[in-house]
Amino acid sequence: MHLRMNLWGVSKHAQAVMRDLGITYQVATPQSLGDQWWFWNCKNVPDQLPSFLSVLDVKPHDAIGWGLSKEEADAIRAGEPQSADQLTGDL
Repeated sequence: MHLRMNLWGVSKHAQAVMRDLGITYQVATPQSLGDQWWFWNCKNVPDQLPSFLSVLDVKPHDAIGWGLSKEEADAIRAGEPQSADQLTGDL
């Protein structure tokens, strides 16, 4: 699962907020023009997201040039779970 953090509702650094929530991720990309951070391949995501977090509906390869290189997009896609069983594995 990929997540988008809107910085308007956050009083700490985005990565510190994710750590405090217990959410892990493979790659984080800041999106300064939108006051957002995008977090790729998140794990330990709670069922109820805080208001400043939402599911990111952008595919990694669509974000090349928006904080991701092709190599990073390839690695994110390779790390995406293909089934529910893979959700428990480490990245």
